[in-house]
This record gives sequence, C-alpha cells and structure tokens, in this order.
Amino acid sequence: MNIKIIFYVLGKVLTLLACFLAFPLICGLIYKESMNTLISFTITIIISLVLSFVLIRMSDKKNMKRNFYAKEGFVIVAITWIIFSVIGALPFYISSSIPSFIDALFETVSGFTTTGSSILKDIEAMPKSMLFWRSMTHFIGGMGVIVFALAVLPRSPHNIHIMKAEVPGPIFGKVVSSMKKTAIYMYGLYISLAAIMFILLLPSGIGVFESLNLTFSTAGTGGFATKNSGISYYNSTYVTLILTIFMIVFSLNLNLVYVILVKKYLKAINSEELKWFLSLILVASIAIFVNIYYSVHLPNENFLDILFTVSSIISTTGFTYLNFSNWTMFSQIVILFLMICGGCVGGTAGGLKMPRIIFIMKNTRNYIKKSINPNKINTLKIENKNIDDPSKISNYILLYLIMFAIFSIILSIQLNDFEEIFTAVLSTLNNVGPGFNKFGPLENYADVPYFSKFVLSISMLLGRLEIIPFIVLLSKNTWRRKKVI
Repeated sequence: MNIKIIFYVLGKVLTLLACFLAFPLICGLIYKESMNTLISFTITIIISLVLSFVLIRMSDKKNMKRNFYAKEGFVIVAITWIIFSVIGALPFYISSSIPSFIDALFETVSGFTTTGSSILKDIEAMPKSMLFWRSMTHFIGGMGVIVFALAVLPRSPHNIHIMKAEVPGPIFGKVVSSMKKTAIYMYGLYISLAAIMFILLLPSGIGVFESLNLTFSTAGTGGFATKNSGISYYNSTYVTLILTIFMIVFSLNLNLVYVILVKKYLKAINSEELKWFLSLILVASIAIFVNIYYSVHLPNENFLDILFTVSSIISTTGFTYLNFSNWTMFSQIVILFLMICGGCVGGTAGGLKMPRIIFIMKNTRNYIKKSINPNKINTLKIENKNIDDPSKISNYILLYLIMFAIFSIILSIQLNDFEEIFTAVLSTLNNVGPGFNKFGPLENYADVPYFSKFVLSISMLLGRLEIIPFIVLLSKNTWRRKKVI
C-alpha cells in the first residue's frame, strides 16, 4: 500500500473541499446572515486547509508513478467520501443549525451521496447559506468528488484506478484518450447542462436562489428542496416540466450526450441502455396513470405529475410532489421496482443501474433457453458487446442482497416494523431518498434513533460507491505489508 500517494491525493482533494465551502460562505455574506453561521463555514475551511497542508507535507509526490494499484484507488475513494462527509457536516453542527452531529452527518452523507433523505422537520427555518451548502453537496457528489479532482490534478498513469473506483456501474469507458481529458469533458458537460437548466428555470419566477438550489439538486439527482412542501410549493407546470426533463437527462449515460454532441446520432439512437431506460419510464408512467384513473378510491392525477414522480424515483432524485404511499398496491409495486432499477451508468442516478437490469433479464432468458436446449451456446451481449465475465455482475448483485440483509438485521435492533426497516434500507442503499409510509415522500428520518441514523449513513455511502471500495478499505489484506525475503 503506497500510503504517501494516498496522502498526496487526499491533501489535494481537501483543498478542493475548502474551495467548495467558500461558495456557501459567500452566500451567507450576500444575505447578511449571522456571525455564527459565517464563522461555522470559516472554521470548516480552515480545518480543511490545515489537514490538506499536513497530508501533502507527509506525502511523496516523487513516488506518484510507482507502486500504485487498483486497491490504492479504492482506498482513496472510500476515505475521500468519509472525510468529505465528516468535514462537510461541520458547518451544520458548529452553527447549531443541526444541533446533533449524527443528524448533521446523516444530512451531509445524504447530500454527497445524492440520496436526499433528510432529518429536517422545518427546512425553511434554515439559513440560506446552509440550504445552499445542503443542495451543493448534491452537485458535488453527483458526478463524483474524485472525477472533479482528476480534472484539476496533474495527469497521472494511475488516474484510471481512481476513476474506476468512484464511477458507479458495471461498465466503464473513457470518452477520449486520457483519463484527465475524460474527467474534464464529463465535468464540463455536467456543468454545462446544469447551466442550461438554471437559465431555463429563471423565467418561472421562482427566483435566482431557488433556481440554483433546484439545479444543484436535479443535476446530482439528489432531491433536496428548500421548501417544506417540496416541489408542490411552486404549483407550476413549467417548473415541473423542466425538472422532469432534466432528471431524465442527468440520469442518462453522459457518454451518450457526448456522443450526440460529436454528431454520432446513430450510435446514441441504437443504445440498448437508452432504449430500456426511456421505455421503462414511459411504460411505468402509463401503467400508473391508467391504474389510478380506474381506481374508485383515488382522485385522478395529471399525467405530467405521474411522469414527474416516475422520473424522480427511477432517477433516484426523490423530489416530492405526489404522495405515492397512498396509491394502489399495484402502483406502489411499480414504484418499488423503479427504486431498485435506478438510472444509467455514467449518469448521476443511483440504484442497480440499467445494464445490470438488462443483464438479469438476458441471463434469465439464456438460462431458460439452456434448460430447453442444453447443447446450445448462448452468448450474453449488452450494447453489442460480449460480457466476458458475467460473474462480476452476478457477484455484485449477490453482494448487494447480502448488504441489504445485513443492514436490515442491524436496523431491527432499534426499529420494530418490517416495512419501516425494508423501506429505510431500500431508499438509502439505492440512494433514492423517499420510501413508503413513515419514510414516504412527505415524511423524514428525524425520529429515527441515532444508532440507526448512523447505520443508514453507512448504507448511503456503500450504495453510492457500490460497496467494493469500503470492503477494500476495511480488508486486512489491503494494509498487510509484504514480507521481504
């Protein structure tokens, strides 16, 4: 394990965190907020810079090209997300905006992992700078902390190990020749799309502050709102439409958006992942709309509102609008399925991701064909590429189910309702945000015991980084020194 390289990268990343924290501080100055609020950001910035200085001094930049493997990439990513979550929670805690550190940590982890679950009962009582930082954590965590770092750090042959460790999904690819350029293109595209969305929201009349916060939350597919009643507060068809479009866009594979920009339209149109994702949104929206329309116990809902809710769930944004906990069981099961599916690889959405859903369907089909005709050889392809090692995807799905079971068992120590436990793990491990009933769209996690909040915070982190980086971090083999004979 090359500890000094890890120190160097972590030091540089902490410098970035200090830069990020300057924005809510500026927001606090603009709105002339209390000295206590401004000091909380200032202290946090100083802590980040001091830690950055210490880690860089302890590192050895000359060894950047030696002894750096995939495990170092996993460790850097896991530690970075832990550090960002802990330090990012300090402004909430120091200012007493969130008096409990566990609550502040939960809110911050939920922000960076773009989960969107909250412990706040009165969101509108928070200072604007805190709301700004809260939404900004979505924007930072959406594309990934390390992806941004790779765009600004010096070029290194080891960048691919770091980027692979952070970018969620079973399929990873560069859009251009180098990892640094890939990171620059990805973040450039991410910021550009966010800027377009922000500009489009301005004519709605909700104001610059609201537009910026909604843009941050949508771009990161996180779902933090600045109003207690969520998106329904705006009561605007225009806002709902813009959010629906961009929730879908940001949960797409941004590589496809890049492909469209370089005018390779046929490749984008033929994308198997894109077809599955958009078809699932359309079919689910129509099915729920028809189901509610013919239900005698529920008022009819506008199709756009249902499309918004479906897009919010499958993109794992989790914006609240309609209370789907009151829908029919059929519609709730559809929502449950969408929570598990999630978005596309290369986007900011959580969940299992479309390629894994496609894999499950195709692998099941091949299994049935093999049972009927044992001598027939069936290849498994996704995006017209052979899956050479299907066990990687199968093993991740198995690992996902094991972690789901483990978190459920741990939560049962303090929570006594099966539905509460199931929906809490489902919404956090898939980074969705809202669940059902007690943790539904109009509820929050304020009354959950502290130990369970801490467990759910870990669940959110594991869900965002897809488990492996934290297993590598905690493995004793990672830190074992090789014996020299």
